[in-house]
Amino acid sequence: MTQLTNLPFLFRVCYSDTDAAGFVYHARYLEIFERSRSEWLQQRDLSPTKLINEFGILLPVREITMNFHRPGRLDDLLSIDQVIEHRGRTQIAVKQTAKRIVEGVEPELIATALLHIVCVDTTTLKPKGLPDWLFVAD
Repeated sequence: MTQLTNLPFLFRVCYSDTDAAGFVYHARYLEIFERSRSEWLQQRDLSPTKLINEFGILLPVREITMNFHRPGRLDDLLSIDQVIEHRGRTQIAVKQTAKRIVEGVEPELIATALLHIVCVDTTTLKPKGLPDWLFVAD
């Protein structure tokens, strides 16, 4: 398994992230996890636009499975990490976790997701081999 980010992505839950019960709305985790993957690209001086314009690839999510372990709440500080569970020629399986961070307390697991991401050609939209340089550690 390979850690995707050098540093965990930190996210502070704000009012618009919560539902009527005051918990993080389940669909918000999709956005939070997406921001974490975006930050991983930025750490490598990449962006979705650069991947499209310069390398002719897209990295869409093909499948996702999520589990909710504890409710996230307003003002929580969440640490998001991501690990490559499997890497094939054209796709990767990435496990992302959201943990609540409270000073002096062990991080508490809030939510997990397993994403299957496929690399596709921007012109043909057919699977394309994942470039090795995308996974070179900094």
